[in-house]
Amino acid sequence: MTGTLQIKKGKYYCVLDYKDNAGVRKLKWVSTGLEAKGNKRKATEFLNNLLLEYSKKELSSNPDDILFTDYLMQWLEKKKNKVEVTTWDGYYNTVVNHFIPYFKPLNLTIKELKPKHIIDYYDFKFCSGRKDRKKGGLAFNSLKKHSVILKNALNQAVLEEVIDRNPAFKIPLPKKEDVEVKCKFLSAAQANELLQLFKGHRLQPIIYMALYYGLRRGEAIGLKWDAIDFKNDKIKINHIVTQTLTLVAKDKTKTASSKREYHLLPEIKEMLKIILAEQNKNKKLFGKSYQNSDYIFTWEDGRPYQPAYITKEFQKVLAKNNFPKMRFHDLRHSCASILYDKGWDLKDIQTWLGHADIQTTANIYTHISKTRKEILAKDLENTFAM
Repeated sequence: MTGTLQIKKGKYYCVLDYKDNAGVRKLKWVSTGLEAKGNKRKATEFLNNLLLEYSKKELSSNPDDILFTDYLMQWLEKKKNKVEVTTWDGYYNTVVNHFIPYFKPLNLTIKELKPKHIIDYYDFKFCSGRKDRKKGGLAFNSLKKHSVILKNALNQAVLEEVIDRNPAFKIPLPKKEDVEVKCKFLSAAQANELLQLFKGHRLQPIIYMALYYGLRRGEAIGLKWDAIDFKNDKIKINHIVTQTLTLVAKDKTKTASSKREYHLLPEIKEMLKIILAEQNKNKKLFGKSYQNSDYIFTWEDGRPYQPAYITKEFQKVLAKNNFPKMRFHDLRHSCASILYDKGWDLKDIQTWLGHADIQTTANIYTHISKTRKEILAKDLENTFAM
């Protein structure tokens, strides 16, 4: 069973697409009771819960004939209270936006699912698996996450004795070098040029912190005032903000090693003092309607920035100024690159960036080395040019 949201007479309805006992496809309209204006998130949550409830009923009534897609929805229901909401949201996005649209037309029961179907899925996603209306396949890391979720769901089916063996077991992914997204690294000069583009922009302190401290997007906008020690010039990374269907804030870092402390740069200190003064003015201006979240980076009414806004605005400024296209996360990689150029060793860079595993730092080092080799090769080419 799948479902979509439709607007009818100014209200949200869930349209369920299913087959009856005779195998005839039918549509069922279910009212959410929600007005269309301003309730998309609540309507989406209503649809999610409705689909999960129906899939649970279908599995209990026909455990042997359950469709693979229906089992996935039932698996989601079981996982909902066993993993963090951000993890579950990632599961849901992958299942609903990728697995269901691909496997639903195949009409396979979970017992009919074979390794060949999994291989075909990976090949399809590798070639044309994007869901953002752009051409091309999924990045290797995205494809890897799909593989992990598929294996987890099918392992659960084996444990429940719904199937005898996991058809996704030992199925290889396409080679990483075939789908790997290249990271971009800014030199110190390019980083300063980028900072000039954002001078006076509301993202300026966030860009500065991402380049200097190597902060992740969620770490930067997750900063709260209790993390700033103006007296001793210290800044602590304790929180993270992440985007999900139903959640924006998550009050802990990615890993234990992500918790770290830095010296508060004078430039950033002054920026933060200006922001604090502005927030105090806005609290008086908005009164009771001000959302006192204690986050540093907020809108005038106190609402914290959402991750999607940071990404969109960052790309917008780059495009407007004809700056080479790059991801916000590349600022973190650029920080590592600049530290490496300054002579820092891997262990120090790992600590600075808050990597849990030094292998992650080593992977970035490999990218930097490749880039440096290309530059050296061009220098030699120019040197020996005939």
